[in-house]
Amino acid sequence: MQVGDGKVEKNKSYITFGAQMGDVNADKAVGPHIVELSVLLERYCHYSYCDGIEELAPVLRVDGKLWYFGLEGCEKMRLSKKHRYITVDIGMPQSKWENKKSSSIKSFLISQLIIALELMIKRLKKETYIVHETELWADIRKVKEQFLFN
Repeated sequence: MQVGDGKVEKNKSYITFGAQMGDVNADKAVGPHIVELSVLLERYCHYSYCDGIEELAPVLRVDGKLWYFGLEGCEKMRLSKKHRYITVDIGMPQSKWENKKSSSIKSFLISQLIIALELMIKRLKKETYIVHETELWADIRKVKEQFLFN
């Protein structure tokens, strides 16, 4: 919920990064990094970057043995003007997390998040929304630095 100065209330993140894991092993390998990234997004990205949109909501779909999504990268963008959010699926094949170092997984996650945000911004601008890109990218830069280098 927005307040008068354009800020989002503290109990609601503006950029969320949900995830659906394909199995227990995918969750063990990727889950902790998603939690860390979500905490950083909540810490640094709690302002509205687009008038009329309350949530930028990329969703990670991680392939595993139980669920196989068959995606790599960003697909299936959805904009809900009524519910004031935009989302895009980010596919992570098993080959991107299985037997990979944390640094490799984190690099994939942050690069795909940035691509997803770029795609969402492009769509919002096409729909004539006003996007505060300078502030968004400054905050995302902080997230990226903390995520990759701590």
